[in-house]
Amino acid sequence: MAASTDQKKRASQGKPHFLKNLTHFKLSKHEQSMVIREAFLHIAMLKFKIEALRRKYEDFKIIRREPLHQFQEVKVEKIGQNFQVKIKSLKADNKLVNILETFEEMGLSVAQARASCRVSFDMEAIVVPQSKDKLWSVDDMIQTLVKSLVKPNGTL
Repeated sequence: MAASTDQKKRASQGKPHFLKNLTHFKLSKHEQSMVIREAFLHIAMLKFKIEALRRKYEDFKIIRREPLHQFQEVKVEKIGQNFQVKIKSLKADNKLVNILETFEEMGLSVAQARASCRVSFDMEAIVVPQSKDKLWSVDDMIQTLVKSLVKPNGTL
């Protein structure tokens, strides 16, 4: 009897204690080792998943710490000769003034506009070219408007 308990102790010494309890029911040695391998595999996969989540969390923390631009969204659509401009941004001083000055510098007149500063700065406008000499592309307008949102007098 002492010999069989010593063999059991030696055989189970390599197994973690929580896996010993899993193999107390009637399984052959091969089935027990398969259960243990599957458990180790499952644990290893969970560790990989946890590590991936930690990396995502660290990346998220880094992104949140980096200074973000004060604009969140700038959309421009061309409607015939006119442009529809939608801007959503965090509130800051002189946003509206900077945008209107930019329209003026671009040779655009504001035909209709709506702006709100309750929670964030939101603006929708329809702008019309003052002359047909200068034609603006949608991408150029977006770049110019983004620059106007981060102008020094509309600081970050």
